[in-house]
Amino acid sequence: MHRRQFLGGLAATALVTVAGAQEAPRLSVQGAAVQGYPLFVSVSGSLEKPEAEWQGKTYRLIEGGGRWRAVLPIDIDCPTKATLKVAGLERSVPVKRRNYGMQYLSIHPSTLASYDDPQNKADDVAILAAIRGVDDVQLWKGNWLLPCEAPESTGFGQKRLYNGWKKGWHKGLDLAGWEGQAITAPAAGRVIHRARGIVNGNTLVLSHGLGVFSSYFHMSDFAVASGETIEQGQQIGSVGGTGGFAPHLHWETRCYGAPVFPKAFLQLPADWH
Repeated sequence: MHRRQFLGGLAATALVTVAGAQEAPRLSVQGAAVQGYPLFVSVSGSLEKPEAEWQGKTYRLIEGGGRWRAVLPIDIDCPTKATLKVAGLERSVPVKRRNYGMQYLSIHPSTLASYDDPQNKADDVAILAAIRGVDDVQLWKGNWLLPCEAPESTGFGQKRLYNGWKKGWHKGLDLAGWEGQAITAPAAGRVIHRARGIVNGNTLVLSHGLGVFSSYFHMSDFAVASGETIEQGQQIGSVGGTGGFAPHLHWETRCYGAPVFPKAFLQLPADWH
């Protein structure tokens, strides 16, 4: 072999070696690590369908923009130190406690009884079934908006006593809008569920991609159809009192099915706009 040919072969080999080198994975964890909040996780590098282990569960990351990403829920009772594992990387995440308080409510006995109606349980099961799927793209861009400008009447995470009787905790945020006030999409998404619930009233669920969903209860009417693609700020319905309540909007956000604080999406990490 001639010297020029030999050197050319070495150069070609070097190029193949560099091109074939795998980038070491790099893990990014952003957002406020607070009980009941979403955690924004991304990992870059040469990976194939990575998964995240978090709070005893496994979550699938979704590829987008050269990274694998997921919005993971921090349980409302998450320990103050939790471990995140992704693609062989491990990160200890200190989680801040948050006391969401207690609310004492007096409601009509027939409305209270409807919570235990089998149809109400079926309504909730239908919502959970709708949010099992995950859109493999991030449908929203930029910070979210409030779905209606109104005072909060019940905060997220509050433990509740109905007529002196304990009844779980509040998984959404109640906004005391007036009957007929417009409800607009806080972020772009897709309508995946539309129904009339016995307690939830007129119910709408949007998928925003990456395992993030939002729900709207007690609406007086709908302004969008099932399967419709929604833009941020588009009217999706109106505030009402269906389900046996005074007019207000119950607004939920969920990550992979778990409720998280809705207002956490109003100020996103810069990498997630």
